[in-house]
Amino acid sequence: MINIPILLPSPGTYQENELLVKVASGDKYALAEVYKLTYTRLYFIAKRLVDEDTAKDIVSESYVKLLHQPRSFESLAHIANYLAIMTRNACIDWLKSEKKEQLEQEAFNYITGDGLELGAHEQDDIRAALYKMVLDEIEKLPKLARTVFKLSYIEGKSNADISEILNIKDKTVRNKKAEALRALRLSLGPACTLIGILKIFPGI
Repeated sequence: MINIPILLPSPGTYQENELLVKVASGDKYALAEVYKLTYTRLYFIAKRLVDEDTAKDIVSESYVKLLHQPRSFESLAHIANYLAIMTRNACIDWLKSEKKEQLEQEAFNYITGDGLELGAHEQDDIRAALYKMVLDEIEKLPKLARTVFKLSYIEGKSNADISEILNIKDKTVRNKKAEALRALRLSLGPACTLIGILKIFPGI
């Protein structure tokens, strides 16, 4: 992780208008001044959502992104709000990623036998969360692949039925089913795919 204070040594204080111009041009020293003025606020925003070390990393990344992707701002408050939103969104993305990894590990443990010590309610919670995750990813599929997948694996219709309903060739049905499965395996990961697809939709 890049250490912002070391990367961006501060030369002193700027007038606000001068600071805005220099930030827009990607000036490192101006960004160091922004760092001094906004870091505490960003850190506390991040710390409310994630652990201390992750908060520091995410806040640092926010400044690095601004350094590499400079833009114009109307005021220092505008810069601060922009960085705050970027930091908050990065924290939310991190939490989503952590939740997915945790769920995948729980699913893997469950289906490999390590989850046998889980209570019935815990196992039901895992199944429900996985089911929702799979359904959410299905909704992200391209329209035709999504429709074919639902007709086949959720409604249980045959390829011939789907071909007739959608007025498409049998080969297209098979291709779209394969396309949907490839996309789901990529988005869900191996553990979630195994329990989420193979067990929730056993016809696959």
